[in-house]
Amino acid sequence: MIPSSILNQNNRTNELIKLYKENYYNSKGIELRTSNNSDKDLGVFSTRKFKKGEEILSNIEPYVHSVPQHNIVCDYCLKNKNNENLNTTISLKRCTGCKLIYYCSIDCQKKAWPIHKHECKILLAAAQESLQINKPINTKSTVMLLRIFIKRMLEIQNSNHIDKTGQFEIIDYLLNHKEERVNDNYKSFSMGICQQLNEDPSKAPIVLEYLLKLEPNCITIPKCEASTIGLYPLMVFFNHSCKPNLSILNNKKELKIICNRDINENEELFINYSPSICYSNERREMLKQCFFFDCKCELCLKDELEKSMDLYILCNKCNKGRVNIWYDENKNRIVKCLNCSSDHNADEILKKNLITTKLQKCLDQFINQNSELNIDEFKLLLNQYCKQFYYTDPLFYEIVNKTDLFFQDFNKEIETNQMKHYHQRYQALLKHHFLDTQNLQYEYCRQLVDYSNILIQIGYFKEALGILKLLNKTLSKINYYGFNQEYLISMENELSFNIDANYYQHQ
Repeated sequence: MIPSSILNQNNRTNELIKLYKENYYNSKGIELRTSNNSDKDLGVFSTRKFKKGEEILSNIEPYVHSVPQHNIVCDYCLKNKNNENLNTTISLKRCTGCKLIYYCSIDCQKKAWPIHKHECKILLAAAQESLQINKPINTKSTVMLLRIFIKRMLEIQNSNHIDKTGQFEIIDYLLNHKEERVNDNYKSFSMGICQQLNEDPSKAPIVLEYLLKLEPNCITIPKCEASTIGLYPLMVFFNHSCKPNLSILNNKKELKIICNRDINENEELFINYSPSICYSNERREMLKQCFFFDCKCELCLKDELEKSMDLYILCNKCNKGRVNIWYDENKNRIVKCLNCSSDHNADEILKKNLITTKLQKCLDQFINQNSELNIDEFKLLLNQYCKQFYYTDPLFYEIVNKTDLFFQDFNKEIETNQMKHYHQRYQALLKHHFLDTQNLQYEYCRQLVDYSNILIQIGYFKEALGILKLLNKTLSKINYYGFNQEYLISMENELSFNIDANYYQHQ
């Protein structure tokens, strides 16, 4: 099942450019060529002008994919039993063979069977072995590798050793960054895969090659369970920018790429690999650790030039500006409000910033140790934080999403007026980062869809109606591209009718 070798990397660039031109990009108005950043790197470029909202690629399926928590996601269509339409209950059924993979329907199970029948017994054996040695199985990497090898094996069997799509050949040509990443854990895992497949141990280096290709070239599939990943050969050469000119939309695992602004001919096309809301130093560090490059995009070059500490302290002089610390070209430290330009004491600003360390510690204990959150301590810290920190501070986004701040347990503990302030802060935070900073209208609208559903669930019906009106107004300017217009408008109309008829007791 494991290939006997991988493609020679000699002449890799020319072969890939030819393959993409012949099989994929020729009629799309885009082409693969050497990137502006390096004569060794490849990038995707426009060969004509594109309008905002115009489609670059559509119906992009992953070569393989894997989900992190099998018991809450259908392994074939990626329906999540927790995050679907609020009026629908999804029941997942476990495969009786491997007892690991789940499906939402017989139809999905049948569609997955051509691949799963080859991995089923292997996954069962791997799970049993992990129980015996009391060590959890790395199911995500195991499943991805198995499916790559199985799919390639089936392609060879069905096409007389010719890969008609060229997608496996693309995977073969991917860089693996072996020098930065190889360690004993990777080598041990690769040897374990050989044992599970009853393959010659001499093939372990080949397994290692594919394992190292996977991690930096997979993408997290939007709006699926966190860390659901897919390997999309047609996507791997779109380079990164923290302020991209493309957006990725998806219907479960099927992706499409659209322009989020007008694009000129011969312009390189970028997507975003990093979280849209995070501190700039965290963003750059994540890109370095996960993708092995120092980002030189517009936002990162600005941060690098300013040598900013990326602080978000609220100015106590104008009460509506952000105080940050940065260094000028002569290495002089500057501590100023970005709104009123008032000077501030660096020690006082750094002392205020310690609140974020305490809040982060609370979050880490809650998330990593599965310990109960100390509500009283958390409330006190959060209240201090919101009084002293500017609303665009990224930590608040993490707090909302990792603690379920807006849901029932916190609604009982936090005063109504304070909770309304948190909602206002969250809305302003989304607008600043997605719209004002990065011009990501589609991502902003996706966030609003999720947020409106949260508001409905917690009984903030009037507020949800306001968000839906804002959402539909924003989407009408971009033709609802990739969104279900009828569903969103019907949600707005139904909410409006029920509120007017006093069917809802709203806040």
